[in-house]
Amino acid sequence: MVINNPHRPPVLPVELSYQILEEAWRLPLSMAERRDLLVALPLVCTSFRWIANRLFLRDAHVVSPAYAAHFLSLLQQQRDRLASTHSNDDGPDASLALARCCRCQSITFHIYDPDSSPNLLLVRLPSSSSPAACNALETTLRALSRDAALAPALHRVALHYTGWSFTHELEHARLAHLPPHVRALELRFVTPPAFAQRLRQIYVRRYVLPMPGVRSLRIYGTCPAFIADVARACPALESLETDDVRGVLELQPSLLSFVSPMAGDGAPVKSPVVSQGTKARSVEWSGNVISAKYETRTRDWKRGRRGDAK
Repeated sequence: MVINNPHRPPVLPVELSYQILEEAWRLPLSMAERRDLLVALPLVCTSFRWIANRLFLRDAHVVSPAYAAHFLSLLQQQRDRLASTHSNDDGPDASLALARCCRCQSITFHIYDPDSSPNLLLVRLPSSSSPAACNALETTLRALSRDAALAPALHRVALHYTGWSFTHELEHARLAHLPPHVRALELRFVTPPAFAQRLRQIYVRRYVLPMPGVRSLRIYGTCPAFIADVARACPALESLETDDVRGVLELQPSLLSFVSPMAGDGAPVKSPVVSQGTKARSVEWSGNVISAKYETRTRDWKRGRRGDAK
């Protein structure tokens, strides 16, 4: 209950402030807006600092290499503090209680190339020296993989690239450092629209190291071949969301059972007609029939064929 004092300005309850800031943090903000909130919110007042610290750890957004190092230090401090608090706890429920106390559930890495421009040659390509943002990403993922106590409740990792080409991204094997307890992975690329089609054409299919824990995939701004390569590396995959459902199903019909039942334009995706349980001869998608002979055994795309790895 809030009692208005005529000699003091009204004060919002902490619960209401928390709800307001939580809704604001959930908005689809740009990287610059995220950075501004990371800096400004803790400086408002003591209650905002307490709320911001909880929000920034639970749904973390890493917007720069410097903040990546700061974020890791926060996780280490939380781990050490909780370890000392629960040092006397024994039994199978001790680790579960520790995971509930740890706040980090989701991490979104914002990787931005300040030198990018609407020129295909300047879209980020692999080089001998990785940018600082990518080094920070790999360092953070390695630390989380090696020490599960840093973020035992972490279930989602998102990589948002701006001014970046996806065509060579899988060569770096960054996804190999994904913590094994992560269940949801999101990859989003924003590149100059004038060259999107060209990037789709020059992509070369690659073998991706397995990610056995991933069950949910969200991939945007790439091409069907890239999506199929990443999906093949997820043997426990349960759902797939992308902005090119038609292209993915034309290339890899066996992914039909994993995509959303509604296509990108709102049309339902119908089940394939399978003959003899091994050959799919027609796939109905948005009323169109795509005739071909396809191998639909899931072990083919989950394990990967040798020819795709060459």
